[in-house]
Amino acid sequence: MNKTILVLTDFSENSWTAITYAANLAKKFNWTVQLLHTYTITIKDSVSAKMELSALSAQRDEAERMVKDWQTRVHNEYQAISCETLCLSGDLESTALNLLQEKEYSFIVMGAKGKGMIQKALLGSNTFALIKKSPIGVLAVPITFQKFKLENVGLLSNFKASEYELLNSFTARIPIKFNLSLLHVTQKYISPKQEDIENWKEELANKFSFNKIDYVEKNAVNRLDYNMPIPRCIDYMVEIESIDLLLASYHPKSFFRSIFSRNLTKAIYRNLTVPTFFLRS
Repeated sequence: MNKTILVLTDFSENSWTAITYAANLAKKFNWTVQLLHTYTITIKDSVSAKMELSALSAQRDEAERMVKDWQTRVHNEYQAISCETLCLSGDLESTALNLLQEKEYSFIVMGAKGKGMIQKALLGSNTFALIKKSPIGVLAVPITFQKFKLENVGLLSNFKASEYELLNSFTARIPIKFNLSLLHVTQKYISPKQEDIENWKEELANKFSFNKIDYVEKNAVNRLDYNMPIPRCIDYMVEIESIDLLLASYHPKSFFRSIFSRNLTKAIYRNLTVPTFFLRS
């Protein structure tokens, strides 16, 4: 059965980057891309229902025209894939969540602010809102994304059972094996015992099928003379491991509870350097 990727678009450059990533993913696995755009009526205190309906009709027509233009753009650049469109009235968050209840999607893909970039579109705040609520997670693509690869996958790891759920969700949707790197942040230069690391790698290898599993760690430091906060630690490990896609669990109350602040997920999201799959735990 052909699988579908839902891509949310507001016709910004950021959302086109997300579409580009989804199109490459669809091409690799012979999936379908479905573009979703939502619109709401912008006039307030209309003098009559007729005026309000007229304004809504004009907005709907313009939104449908633009989403069709983007469908044509996808077809022109990715002729091998199937691209569908949805143009619905309502706010993006609730509309997307309703769709996820009504239809089975492989992924929901959205644009995200890249590291050092200024996010001007509204899609950015909606992306993080859906990270917190989406039952199937969100694959966030930074505007700095350029070349599609899916060989080296990084997992933000703190040796917790929730990582099984995250890996199970991701591997169940991606029908290929990949190299997995366990990315672990330490504090006070206290590393896990080597025995514990090897046991964790063995547990994951027994449950899932990877080409290989590596482990890398970086110590977080917050001093006046030297500052290496957790997001920078993650950036460092992503770079040295040549990570193509990052996996991260989102915990509503805390994230990596023993060492990470409650705002870390948002900090990671705001400084993405590679596409990242967030799944609510």
